[in-house]
Amino acid sequence: MSTFWDRKEKPLVVLVFMVPFFWMFTSLFIGRYFPDPGKLLMPLSGAWAGVFIVSVLALTPLSKIKILRFLSRYRRFIGLSAFFYTLLHLVVYLVLFSGLSWSWISSDLIDKPYIYAGVLALSILLVLAITSTKKMMRRLGRNWKKLHRFMYLAALAVVAHLWWQVKSDITTAVWFSVFLIPLLMMRWEQVLVLKNYLKKS
Repeated sequence: MSTFWDRKEKPLVVLVFMVPFFWMFTSLFIGRYFPDPGKLLMPLSGAWAGVFIVSVLALTPLSKIKILRFLSRYRRFIGLSAFFYTLLHLVVYLVLFSGLSWSWISSDLIDKPYIYAGVLALSILLVLAITSTKKMMRRLGRNWKKLHRFMYLAALAVVAHLWWQVKSDITTAVWFSVFLIPLLMMRWEQVLVLKNYLKKS
């Protein structure tokens, strides 16, 4: 089973997780989102980032069910996918939405403070992605688990990012909150450990 997993299943899993990206890229290439691709791809890329963040948090309770224990071996792939789509969300904003215009971006940093919550989530996911390798796990030792508990802070930042930008349509914020908040409450003791860790550091 391990040989099959290492040699055949990993590339297949990566391919499946990349399907949303290929779909968005192809749609962009054929002009499906013309004339304002940024406005349409922003919520789409953000939604997929949220889906993978919810998925990685859901793995812990799901993997405790005997028949679903195999899901735990996808944790790293799902976590890296969460980072990838969050980064994609930022790239879409910088390139397609703001057109790499510093005046536009600087104005948004003042008028749209929810951007900071999104950047916080991305920064945490970047650190977790960098330290997700077996080599980093060995190097960090016990601190590895403490570090990766920051995933809960990233999830809280995502919830804040969603609700902070709400104007009239609360659908997206509600749906992700319905999934994220219960998952965070189920792991509340981990959040308290993280809080104590931050106080000591």
